[in-house]
Amino acid sequence: MIQATARVLQNVVEIKLSQETWLCRPVANAQSAIVRRIAELFSTVYVTYRSTAPDEVHSTVSYHPKRDEIIIQIGEQKWRTHSSSFGPMTFEYGGLNYAVHEKLTGRFTILREDKVLATGELGFRTCTVKDAPAELEGLLANLALGYLIRNLFWEMFR
Repeated sequence: MIQATARVLQNVVEIKLSQETWLCRPVANAQSAIVRRIAELFSTVYVTYRSTAPDEVHSTVSYHPKRDEIIIQIGEQKWRTHSSSFGPMTFEYGGLNYAVHEKLTGRFTILREDKVLATGELGFRTCTVKDAPAELEGLLANLALGYLIRNLFWEMFR
């Protein structure tokens, strides 16, 4: 199970992935401490740090509201989601196509070629993914962070 939780007062997101915890921090490019803190509140770009290597950036996850797109970058590799008006959010990973079907209740299903791989639920400040295959856990943890960033962004501007 993957669980991403926003700690709003601490301005971080924690991801629990099996036995490991990731810490995700917003990226802000400002010189002044107060301006940087304000910019971090509205950030749509987060970097992740794994508990096994706390000083090394593991990945960067960003959300782009104009395109309703989540971009995940791990090292030199980059994946992006594609949204459509009335269809699922899709992405390609390892040469295979995946689709995320969302409901208004916050529940979603991740499919590969009409086969359910994982289910999840997006809450106010949490995103949970259940039954994820082991080979996709890292990517889906980053995707959960992207969905949480997306949710936090739209909550701020509603």
